[in-house]
Amino acid sequence: MSPLALTFSSESADAASAIKVQPCEHLTPNMELGSEDVLVRYLAFPINPQDLMAIAGKYPVKPVYQHPDGSRIAGNDGIARIERVGSGVDLLQPGDLVLPRSHGLGTWRELAILPGKSVIKLPREADPIAGALLKMGFAPGYLLIEDTAVLKPGDWVVVNAGLGTIPQMAIQFARLRGCHAVAVVRERDAGDLEAAKRLLHAQGADVVVTGEDLAKHGPAADAALAAAVQGKRIVLALDAVFGDSAEHLARLLAPNATFVNYGSLGGGEGVLRLTQELLFWKQIKFRNFRLSQQLASRSNAEVEGLLAWFVDLLRQGRLRTPEVETIAWRGGDEAVGEFEARVRAALGKAVRRPLGLKKQVVVL
Repeated sequence: MSPLALTFSSESADAASAIKVQPCEHLTPNMELGSEDVLVRYLAFPINPQDLMAIAGKYPVKPVYQHPDGSRIAGNDGIARIERVGSGVDLLQPGDLVLPRSHGLGTWRELAILPGKSVIKLPREADPIAGALLKMGFAPGYLLIEDTAVLKPGDWVVVNAGLGTIPQMAIQFARLRGCHAVAVVRERDAGDLEAAKRLLHAQGADVVVTGEDLAKHGPAADAALAAAVQGKRIVLALDAVFGDSAEHLARLLAPNATFVNYGSLGGGEGVLRLTQELLFWKQIKFRNFRLSQQLASRSNAEVEGLLAWFVDLLRQGRLRTPEVETIAWRGGDEAVGEFEARVRAALGKAVRRPLGLKKQVVVL
């Protein structure tokens, strides 16, 4: 069977209806490579908000590669194994694991020919599921803690969208720095809320509260949270939602703290109202975070070293991979149409973001 690719021919906010699974007859494992090219086989790729934005035509980086029929190959992230290398490639070998160095490489496919310089090498022992999350899950979680504020042991960090991959990783990296974390999650029934609290406490969160309780009660929603606010210890807020949720985080911050927005899960039209207390009296620093900018400030060797460190922390048990939902391609045992239906169902959930949705990873 020819290798498969997930493509879209027209931009749409309804990713489920836009995506098609197509065979790529023009790609074969033994086809000729350019001297600087590598042939890679993708092992797993995540469904990220940036992918949905790209399919909707709202992401600045457009897909680079096309199917022979002119449709664009989707996907910005994913872990692949090097199958073959061109004669001029000396830093990569067959069997190496790699991630894309930049967006737009069309990672939602089985087989690809890419410039060797367009991929980042990983340790060969990297787990495919964790590997699929390293660049756009682990890395932003770490860099939000490392690059946006000066944190000292005993400081507190607050995050919203607490069950998201990036917030879970930020909580874990804060713990490694000797810091405490508050995770804000959406309201859910009692049983699911207790399960969420157990998971986040295991990741290192000291306090887990719902956004609804925080809106209604403020710091009094939790005794430990109230003490941290009273003691002026919450020095960093990491906001993935914007709007009202962001405002609730900002009100918890100590004087001279930092507020960072890195996402808009609440919708692109959200508004964050700044009070004089926040801006003038507390002198809160408001800033954004873009992963591409933070990675661009580091050399290629530094980025590879950072990703290798994540793999080593996982090996040591000092980090935990967030729970994911997998969509596995069963190869010859499954018709392409059946796989396409399951991928479209996953994309539909990713767009709707139902309560309790885990990061979805397609495994090839």
